[in-house]
Amino acid sequence: MKVVVIGAGIVGTSTALTLAERGIEVVVLERGIVAGEASGLNAGLIGGGGWGREPDLGVTLKMGSREMFIDLSDTRGHDIGLDLTGTLTLIRSQSEWEWAEAAVSADQEAGRSLELVGQRDLQQLEPSVDPGLLGAILDPFGARAEPVATTQALAAEARLAGATIETHTTVTSLRPVASGWELGVEVERAGPSGSSRSTSSPTSRTLGADAVVVAAGPWCAELGAMVGTDIPIVAVRGQMWATEAQPAFLRHGITAAESPSAWRKTSLAEGEPPDLTHRQGRRLTRHLYGRQRPNGELVFGGDRVLTAERSVDEEGIGVNHQHVGELLPAVSALRRARTWTGLMPFSLNGQPVIGQVPDQPGLFVAGGLASSGFGRGPMTGRLVADLVSDTKPPVELSL
Repeated sequence: MKVVVIGAGIVGTSTALTLAERGIEVVVLERGIVAGEASGLNAGLIGGGGWGREPDLGVTLKMGSREMFIDLSDTRGHDIGLDLTGTLTLIRSQSEWEWAEAAVSADQEAGRSLELVGQRDLQQLEPSVDPGLLGAILDPFGARAEPVATTQALAAEARLAGATIETHTTVTSLRPVASGWELGVEVERAGPSGSSRSTSSPTSRTLGADAVVVAAGPWCAELGAMVGTDIPIVAVRGQMWATEAQPAFLRHGITAAESPSAWRKTSLAEGEPPDLTHRQGRRLTRHLYGRQRPNGELVFGGDRVLTAERSVDEEGIGVNHQHVGELLPAVSALRRARTWTGLMPFSLNGQPVIGQVPDQPGLFVAGGLASSGFGRGPMTGRLVADLVSDTKPPVELSL
């Protein structure tokens, strides 16, 4: 059996690793470089919460991925900057506190591990926070790691297991044939040194496969359209900023309760995914997440805008910087050393898109992980590999 995986982000490399370790021939096609898109541009936060009594797909993706991060670091020996300290969701207002109480109560009823902590305990857990905050949700299973290093480590392990990863290789056509699938690809030639891309015309060729896994992030819909399939994934721009390296400052990953408490009151709009910060050009809420990297940088992000436009919105960066400063006052005085954007794959119903495409035998999709693709990507790759290799996955999957 030969499988082609389209996309060398965290989902695609995890898929390739799982399949290759099961003795299946795998070729990964990536139009850029490994971890060149959202898998290498995110904040590196990893969700947790615990397994609970009856883990559903969401729990399985988060906790299963967490175990795979630990395996990659502790068992396979890759330095991915893994930190298992936990994540704090900071609470400023009474309405946010009420949302947090309900969220933690539901989580604990399911046998999971979120904790609601008050002002005094929060100050002990994270002394850098504003002392006027009401408290926080503590996710003791929350973690963080370095995005590029993690995705490259998965790619390295996949290669060791026998997978082939072809970068600067764009899929231009996809069609079913009697023997499976045929893909048209264009390969950009390396420059004279072999280390850069050439300006000369790419070379074209065809590639056959028994099965194809589309793990192309926000570009999944474009590939589905090649075979007349509507894959309900859209591009949402996220943007981030970083300070210069600072002395040890943050102990935990940081998020804020403002956005999830607001989103619970927001109804879905037709043609738009849930949990955006903007709708039709108007800000609905502020969103915040971030951490301190092992190199000392503070990295934070927030806005989620339905667009494939990659330019940085400086006003949005400023709003996010102000938001962080309200929760972590010392950050207000820190200069933003760099800013960047990335496109995230949001599904229209907010649920992951993992499964075989109906009426297209041998064609699979793994995506729609929204802003938590890094933290849920490894297990997503493993689950779609289960389907491809005819192994029963631990949870129900369908498109």
